Amino acid sequence: MFDTSTLGKKSRQKKQYFKILLCFFFISIIFLSFIKTNNLSKNIGYSNENPNREEEDFSKNELNIPEIATDISMLQDPFTKNLDSLLNFFGDNYESVLNPEVSTYFRYGDPNGTIIDDRIYSEDNLLFYKTLMKPQISDIETFDTYLKLKSTPLWYNNSNEQFSYGFVKSVNNSTGQIAEENRYLVDNLLPIFLLIENIGDNIDTLSIDGKFPKEFIEEMFFLINSSEFWDQTYLGFSDFNKTSEKKTESNLYSILANLLVHRTYQQLNLDDNVKDRAYYLANQTMLSLGNKMWGDNAYYYRATGNWDTSVPGDEYYYLSVNALGIITLLEFWIETGMNSSYLTDAIDIYNSLEKLRTDKDNYLYQNIAQPNWVISDPSYNLKSNALMMRACLKLFELSGNITYYNRAINISTSFENNFYDTLINAYNSSLLIGDKNFNSNLELSEAYLRSFDVYNSTRLTSEYNTTNEIPNYVFNQDYLNLTSTYSFNKEDLYYDPLSDSYKTYKVDYNITDYLEEPIRVEIKYLFKYPNGTFLNQFEAQIIYPNNSHTLSYYIEETLPIGDGYFIYVWANSSYFGLAQTVKRFNVISGLINKTIEGLVNILYQGPIINVTLPINYTRSDNLTLTTSLEGENIINYPSQPVNFTAFQEVRLQFNLTAKLGAIPSSSEITFKIKRGNIVYFEVKKVIEIGNSFDYDNLIYQSKVVKGENIYVSLDLINFLPNVSQSLNISFVGLSEFSIETFTQEENLIENEVKTISYYLKTFENIVDNSISVEMRVLQNNTVFYSEVLTIETISKYELISVSFPSTISQGATANLIIILQNNQEKSEIFSLYVNDKLVQTN
Repeated sequence: MFDTSTLGKKSRQKKQYFKILLCFFFISIIFLSFIKTNNLSKNIGYSNENPNREEEDFSKNELNIPEIATDISMLQDPFTKNLDSLLNFFGDNYESVLNPEVSTYFRYGDPNGTIIDDRIYSEDNLLFYKTLMKPQISDIETFDTYLKLKSTPLWYNNSNEQFSYGFVKSVNNSTGQIAEENRYLVDNLLPIFLLIENIGDNIDTLSIDGKFPKEFIEEMFFLINSSEFWDQTYLGFSDFNKTSEKKTESNLYSILANLLVHRTYQQLNLDDNVKDRAYYLANQTMLSLGNKMWGDNAYYYRATGNWDTSVPGDEYYYLSVNALGIITLLEFWIETGMNSSYLTDAIDIYNSLEKLRTDKDNYLYQNIAQPNWVISDPSYNLKSNALMMRACLKLFELSGNITYYNRAINISTSFENNFYDTLINAYNSSLLIGDKNFNSNLELSEAYLRSFDVYNSTRLTSEYNTTNEIPNYVFNQDYLNLTSTYSFNKEDLYYDPLSDSYKTYKVDYNITDYLEEPIRVEIKYLFKYPNGTFLNQFEAQIIYPNNSHTLSYYIEETLPIGDGYFIYVWANSSYFGLAQTVKRFNVISGLINKTIEGLVNILYQGPIINVTLPINYTRSDNLTLTTSLEGENIINYPSQPVNFTAFQEVRLQFNLTAKLGAIPSSSEITFKIKRGNIVYFEVKKVIEIGNSFDYDNLIYQSKVVKGENIYVSLDLINFLPNVSQSLNISFVGLSEFSIETFTQEENLIENEVKTISYYLKTFENIVDNSISVEMRVLQNNTVFYSEVLTIETISKYELISVSFPSTISQGATANLIIILQNNQEKSEIFSLYVNDKLVQTN
């Protein structure tokens, strides 16, 4: 088992260490950015030092945002900024000693955080690990904590009675005895929320000592489904186990819990009986609330066991009840195939609750109204307004209507301005009461965590006004137009009862500065050369009524031609999180070439090769450009002015000649078209520089009779136009006793192609069936060319076949047939002897 008694403290310590490291990191970034800005002139030029940077950078998902922006506030959301301080405050001041194995906390404290009530509440401690501690602990730690909470006096279990178990309302810290023994519905629904929402898909696989979260979810589900809470006659849930009274708020929580069980069990393919029963309970409860507790476009507060609301106060409208009603109706809307009536009811409640805002300059809601909407409790309560903030967030998430998000932001701003006690880092329980209520702060924490989810649900899409994903832009002609849309993007699932399956729905809202709070929606662009060096940067705003921003950037001729320029784009605002993307583009001159006509693979020294470079001129202007052909081992073709006409093809002619005396090797040549220092076209090719002479048309016998001559013929070529050359041709046997070594000097005049032939004498005593002969072409004892000839060797005579009958009749003549082959080029006389006697042949 895990030691969770100091879990909150350890997590807070880790968070503090992390914050120190994070601050150090960003200070370093700011310092390095300052250095980079001062050295920008050194880095602003284009360089090919790292040509592979293109592939490297484009594969990265995270952008180096602080590279030009040192304002780290863009990385901090406005909602959760105080949650660490809040956790520290309650950890230091509200932690009890109820159980040494797990941290538990008091509810009530005075304005200074001094505990004023000894009781420990089940709801608070379950909610604490569901909300404020959720980002701090893992799935397994959550489950372990829950098991340990069950080992405290907060958990009641009478093994003698079925379903006589569950979390009691509260216990006294000092005595460890139960203070309020009733088991309330909300307290016993919270384990379902805690285990499913915090552990998720692992509820059926994660285990501790053979125990699985699913078992304990079903334990609580079976409890609330029992007669301890569920009223099968009047189809609703009792507020606690010893009463038939029904409160709307706890019944709304029961609907949310049952819908959560239904969704989770459907998606994980778990027990169908539990899944179907949960859906039934949620549906029946919603019908009862709609039929019995719906008043003037809002829900009543409470009713008797048979849903009677005649007791004074029953039909009051509570902010907390109806904020939760909005959330529940919206969840029910997506869990029942998006029946529009539930969405309509949720919006009606939202509009009705405006009556709790008697001061329109104050975005907070007053607490309670009578049936005629006359305010009976004018207080501005932290917990109920936090629930209202959650309701606004839910409306925005499902509708994309920015009005609701505006309201959530304004409520949050009021909390920070009017409720947050900066001296002790906790929120007051109401606008006029400075007490620090643990439960209220936890409800606010949940609202802020859900706000954080909305805040981070952003997307940035950037699109060129072309069909190409990576477009080509012609410098000194084209504008790069990039339209970027910064949007809230939420994707979730809704239940389709007809197909008994969940389907995807999406909500998009394009973010602009159209919010009631004065904010800026900033978008920034960082241009980089293909090798990753800095090129340019721009900042802009997305201003209402525009839903996007279009950057228009003129492609100047100072941009080098190249593929894979980068544009890093990111956007953020005060109340929506950072979103980012990366785009690429290519810079071209508008001069397109697909082939080079007449270009040879080997360029021999001497000949002049005519090369044609077809250029498709796609520019819209007429220009005079200079063309050239350059290379280290060629005679450079002088620059020539060429007139280019808009949208016409030009065929450029070049003479390609190797330098005399160039060392034969691979050599790079460059075709270049320029205007001044601006390169409009450049293509590089690698060719082989050959010698000033060569050989061709080598012909030789494939077979030779041992002792006879091998005939060899070849052409020798002198490429030099004004100089004669002397070459040596040699043939050397690579096999032992193959040929007599042969060497012959040959003289070639200017531009001569000379055909020569030789007879190479072979030895008669060749043993192998083939011989290898190396031909060498030399000049001044240096071998320039060599080639190995493989020749099959055969004997002068060859016995093809011998035949003679195996059986001969007496008196019959037997014929001996021998077939011999003479492989020589001359006739030969032979004699046949049988048993040393000469036999006549025909």
